[in-house]
Amino acid sequence: MHPTRTLLTIILPALLLASCKTRSRALEGVWRTDSISNFVNGFSFTNNTFDEHWSTFEYGADGMMTERKKERFRTYRYQLPTADSLVYTDSTGHRLSGFQIVKLSDEHLILKKAQKPYLPGKNQELYEVRFFTKIHDAPAAAAEPQ
Repeated sequence: MHPTRTLLTIILPALLLASCKTRSRALEGVWRTDSISNFVNGFSFTNNTFDEHWSTFEYGADGMMTERKKERFRTYRYQLPTADSLVYTDSTGHRLSGFQIVKLSDEHLILKKAQKPYLPGKNQELYEVRFFTKIHDAPAAAAEPQ
């Protein structure tokens, strides 16, 4: 094997792994749902009316995600198999859901999920896009009454 090819087979996977770890660190924290848009064959609808039924999502460094809604919560495992994909699994590793990461920054997360067609036939495009804002803890000094 050519030395350059050998070097690439070692470095490229290491860079991809580092990229996924960096994305995982950026994902850690609590995210509030801002809106959910549904796209169905050229038509779209956006729900941006926040109510008590919307969840917050807390991603931990341990690969666990907790979805909280009112007093209820559910816990899933999460993985970033590639830098632009997020997968939820149950405790046995069975895949429950998957998303394309459209944007992940210090403040915003945008996830896209393909949906199954409602009607039979080809050439249908259905997906959902979820928009989130990161919830940052208030600084201790600002939280204390003066």
